[in-house]
Amino acid sequence: MPRDPRGRRRPSLERGIRFRLLVVLVLVMGGVLVFVDIAVSRLSRDFVLTRLEHDAESLITSLVVAGPDDWRITDNQLPSVYQRAHSGHYYILSGPDRTDRSRSLWDLTFEVERLLPGETRVGIRRELNGQTWLVWQLGFEKGGQVYSLWIAEDLAPLQMEQRRFESVLLLLVLVAVAVLLWMQRRVLRRGFARLKPLQRELEAHRLGIESQIPESLPEEVAPLVDALLSVLERSDQQIRRSRTALGNLSHELKRPLQQLHSLADRQSGPDDREALMRVYHQLHERIDRELRRARIAGTPSPGRRFAPAEELPYLVDMMSRLYREAPRVELDLPDVDTLPFDRDDVLELLGNLLDNACRHARSRVRLSLRRVETAWRWDVEDDGAGVVEADYERLAGRGVRLDESDRTERGHGLGLSICQAVVDSYRGEMTFDRSTLGGLRVRVVLPVP
Repeated sequence: MPRDPRGRRRPSLERGIRFRLLVVLVLVMGGVLVFVDIAVSRLSRDFVLTRLEHDAESLITSLVVAGPDDWRITDNQLPSVYQRAHSGHYYILSGPDRTDRSRSLWDLTFEVERLLPGETRVGIRRELNGQTWLVWQLGFEKGGQVYSLWIAEDLAPLQMEQRRFESVLLLLVLVAVAVLLWMQRRVLRRGFARLKPLQRELEAHRLGIESQIPESLPEEVAPLVDALLSVLERSDQQIRRSRTALGNLSHELKRPLQQLHSLADRQSGPDDREALMRVYHQLHERIDRELRRARIAGTPSPGRRFAPAEELPYLVDMMSRLYREAPRVELDLPDVDTLPFDRDDVLELLGNLLDNACRHARSRVRLSLRRVETAWRWDVEDDGAGVVEADYERLAGRGVRLDESDRTERGHGLGLSICQAVVDSYRGEMTFDRSTLGGLRVRVVLPVP
């Protein structure tokens, strides 16, 4: 029995579908059988009633004069079924002075209700010997005298045939249900078998083998596969960005390490100690910067959408903790619950932009969000010294630093290259220009996926 990693039994789509189909078939077939039973019973009853009416007409027309104002049925005009004891066909003719009974009644005696001419009655009568009779009564006038004709037929033979027919029908229904369940199982397994190539390709992707997701997938699972592929693509992009960030970090650390190596080869004097400390502080600041970015990103939540009103105050609070003299961060946000972008991606993007802005700002940083046609636009601005216009295009380059001479190493390069990778993953655009606050403005436009 397949179980999940926690040891719990996994639900089965096939068993669930088969069970629901079985319930539907039982309800439908049960309803059909009930309908057939009612319909056949009614048809049988109507058939017997019609035959009783015809027999009554025959009996009335066979009446002969037995005396003054006396009519009776002679035996030579009776069908044989009325002369054989307990044959299942019976009649009683009740007149003013006498009552004639069919020989088939034998020793059964009971009173018959007298009816007016033209009056009829239909009913069911059950006898002690287990017979069930359908009874039809008619009142009529003959030779100026009023007679009542009681005529009945045993329903047992028809009921037996009806039960035999319904038993055969039930057997056929059970066979049909079994065949339908068997066919459904084959169809489901053949349908699920079309997902095997997808399973193999996903397993190859997990093992790092180049894979190609099949295109001919059932339309019922296509949205699920598309969502899965989107998550895998986003995961691949995040991994590539992580590798890029590690490469950038290695690039940033290479020169200080080379300087340390060069100084270590020499005999260190007082001047060299000062140089070594300067290089040490450079390394410490760059490593600390990466730790700040990790804190900004927070706990990874793949696939979760970004909620500006919930996440951005957290980022602002984080900046105030990271910098002792943190600038005032202003938020200009529309009334929107969530954005159709991955939370981790946007936190990484805005975290790096706000980190750069806070490090360069004098006292103010502004973050604004606007909807622009089929895209969302972020503007991150500061009131710092800014960057000369000629260097805007170089800012997003990998490992580019526009202030190598600045010994405090407060450059934009590493963080902005990571931001550019996030923007590229959404086929967006990141541009730079002068802010109305006086410093740099970074504008990011991400189209809605």
